[in-house]
Amino acid sequence: MKDYRHLTQEETDILKSNGCWAENWSNIYVVDDFAPEYIIRVNFYGIVRLGSFAAGMPLPGGLSVPCGIYDATLFNVSVGDGALITNVHGYIANYDIGAHTYIADVGKIYMEGVSSFGNGTEINVLNETGGRSVTVYDGMSAQTAYFSAMYRHRPALTDKLREMALASAAGQKSDRGRIGSYVKVENVGMLRNMRIGDHAVIQGCLRLFDGTVASTKEAPALMGSGVVCTDFIVQSGAVVEDGAQISRTFVGQGVTLSRGFTCSDCLFFACSHCENGEAVSVFAGPFTVSHHKSTLMIGAMFSFMNAGSATNFSNHMYKLGPVHQGVFARGTKCGSGSYMMLPVRIGPFTTVLGHHTAHVDTSLMPFSYIVESDGDSVLVPGANLKSAGLFRDMLKWPGRDRRSVSDRRDRISFDVLSPYTASGMLEGKALLEEMNTRKRILGKSVSYGGCTMSISSLARGADRYDTVLKYYIGKKIVERLKDRKLNTDDMLRAALRPESTVGEGGWVDIAGMLAPKAEIEQLLDAVESGELGDFGSIEQRLSGIFSNYELYEWKWVYDHIYRVYGIRPDTIVRKDLVSVLRQWQSVAGMLFSELENDAAKEYSGDAATGFGIDGGQSEAEGDFVSVRGTLPDDALILTLRKSVEELRQKVSDIVSLL
Repeated sequence: MKDYRHLTQEETDILKSNGCWAENWSNIYVVDDFAPEYIIRVNFYGIVRLGSFAAGMPLPGGLSVPCGIYDATLFNVSVGDGALITNVHGYIANYDIGAHTYIADVGKIYMEGVSSFGNGTEINVLNETGGRSVTVYDGMSAQTAYFSAMYRHRPALTDKLREMALASAAGQKSDRGRIGSYVKVENVGMLRNMRIGDHAVIQGCLRLFDGTVASTKEAPALMGSGVVCTDFIVQSGAVVEDGAQISRTFVGQGVTLSRGFTCSDCLFFACSHCENGEAVSVFAGPFTVSHHKSTLMIGAMFSFMNAGSATNFSNHMYKLGPVHQGVFARGTKCGSGSYMMLPVRIGPFTTVLGHHTAHVDTSLMPFSYIVESDGDSVLVPGANLKSAGLFRDMLKWPGRDRRSVSDRRDRISFDVLSPYTASGMLEGKALLEEMNTRKRILGKSVSYGGCTMSISSLARGADRYDTVLKYYIGKKIVERLKDRKLNTDDMLRAALRPESTVGEGGWVDIAGMLAPKAEIEQLLDAVESGELGDFGSIEQRLSGIFSNYELYEWKWVYDHIYRVYGIRPDTIVRKDLVSVLRQWQSVAGMLFSELENDAAKEYSGDAATGFGIDGGQSEAEGDFVSVRGTLPDDALILTLRKSVEELRQKVSDIVSLL
């Protein structure tokens, strides 16, 4: 803590001549190099501590003005060195303000009673009436929130996690607010019971009540114009601006909420981006995206999700209230005008189109389409596996991670193909094959999970799953054997043999983190037993699991080589490997050809409709090329073709090692 002293009589006289007034001049404490000439027209109440203000404050546009305090009323406030406070139209009360912070043209900044600054707020996700409430705290990860919300079948775990969260909140309680160092606060109406981290920008907000803005130098947070926030926590690198209104909401690292977006009782985790629309009781895992005014997300859980315009859900049936929930596994897309009546459960990387009133459950059919036809929900299994859009998504998400590299709370597995989705494809393939056998007997369409499937889609879906499973397993084998010595069959088997026994069995998606279910269960057992007694130890264990993803993934792949390729890895010989490589190269070529054909549709004649508006066919073609380019030059096409060449080279390299 800095050393402070009382004002000298000379300093007091200078302050008085500058138009300052104090309830009691002896309650003002200053540092040794305090310069009173930089304090003008300031009223002091209670105990006030002031730093040194001799430096200049650089402002946008190239302007630099002297630091100090001008036209303000302070009550029980401390102000750090090099700060500039000017034009406080109301007052600042019970706050500690850091060094080099700029506060200008604000109304009231005050503490009222004791606050935990949004920590300890109970947020009712999925079920608006409660039952899955998450007690939030500064630094919460998507994974610990997921355990709190979704593992209610383990009440002892729920109680432990809530106790930890409340203990964390209790540790944050204070009757003093804080605005950190290098913060900019300007054109703000009211800040009440706020804790604001270093380098934050609080600009044009109407009201911020009872919250935390956990900003850092590496990832400053922005609270922008027209924002109204109550009972909230905003993490580093987040942006809340342009009239967004949030209450009882946790905003994770790198999240953007803007352009009039409104939400209550929501959790938004890493790099989610929502504008214009509305969310209520949503658990938004990493990369949840919504851009449209007419979109309502309610009573559901998402991750890697894109909600198209007019996406809407109903979470009650007008009987017992809003009690139904939707579980949308990672990668779900909802097309324009899509509607689903909850409860529903949608499998990974599914595209939803149209209006659906059945309680759909397609959890065992990943990478599918759900479309509306004559009022019915029609499932097209595996259809998304030939979509160029899916391939584009695989490439875009890592590049859109806006978090600081040095501090990433949410653990995110970006892989589209993984033990988690591959397990789903294996189950889906077996189910489709069994249905296909039965339909030969029944001779009619098949119903599944509130949807119908055409007879022809059964075999096609099973074939798609088989193709992609071969691609995934083969790709992992190729990556495993790269640059390994394979002179003998024994050397080949040794190269394939897993280093870990962890990874077999089922896998789960814990709000963006893929992991063996057994490892997660062990972690939760340790929480219940008291072995892991705080969030720090839980996060450390999670990080250990996350860092071993590739090791665990290979164990799962190794255990499934026989099921997918019919060759046992513990008895494999080199000629078997050649057979696997040839199959893999064939299915990979077929898969990438389908993706390229799908991408090519964007350059078809229909795609050019509306081009060359004041001309004929020649003008339309020229206009299209000028705006959209040509198929051979398309970035996605080039990436696909490069991938095919890389696949061929990898196969060639491994064969040369045999």
